[in-house]
Amino acid sequence: MDSAPRSPVYGVLQNASMVDFPGRLAAVFFLTGCNFKCGFCHNAALMNRTGAAGLPWTEVEQICRKFRDNWVAGAVVTGGEPTLNPGVFHIVEKLREWGFAIKLDTNGSRPGVLEKLLPRVDYVAMDVKFAPADYSKRVGFADVAALTESIRLIREKAAAYEFRTTVIEAWHDADSMRAIGEWVRGAELHVLQAFVPRAELPDPACRAMPETRAEILRACADLLRPYVARVEIRGEF
Repeated sequence: MDSAPRSPVYGVLQNASMVDFPGRLAAVFFLTGCNFKCGFCHNAALMNRTGAAGLPWTEVEQICRKFRDNWVAGAVVTGGEPTLNPGVFHIVEKLREWGFAIKLDTNGSRPGVLEKLLPRVDYVAMDVKFAPADYSKRVGFADVAALTESIRLIREKAAAYEFRTTVIEAWHDADSMRAIGEWVRGAELHVLQAFVPRAELPDPACRAMPETRAEILRACADLLRPYVARVEIRGEF
């Protein structure tokens, strides 16, 4: 039986990413488990696996050494929802020890954990998926107060950050974008990205939805600009 100590890392993107950590070439580490039920989730394979055995620490260290040998200076801790895993603090600590700048991806649902992580990471990206009133229906999470607190913490305490929204044409109208803008008012950066349908999405209805058009993304960006310092459309638009 394999008795090697296990990390919270369930998977690692094989190649370094040029898009997941602004300004840095980055390794991407996946933790499992999520408390949202998004039918459009691109990482659905990592949902509902809380407690799954992670990679051995020796393997994670070998992977990190290889990345560092190839001039990779950033590390992204993502999921699933990383703040659900008690081991998130340990992996952040080890990545720092191994010389990486660290970015955390979060859905903002656990502000208490997030507050403890903020001094330990260099960049935070929080998904602001919908207007507050739409969360319960779209992702099955109703604690808007927790999300609001996470937005406040990030805005006030993060070293660097972004809020981001994946725009789905059928669900993000002008009113909802204005509500999102009001929610994150005063933020330094809000990123918009296109929804891209894939065959493995959890909800069959989402698989049939169209990819978000460039003109819709531009219109949403215009709606957000009065509320935040900078709006960025990420992708090829």
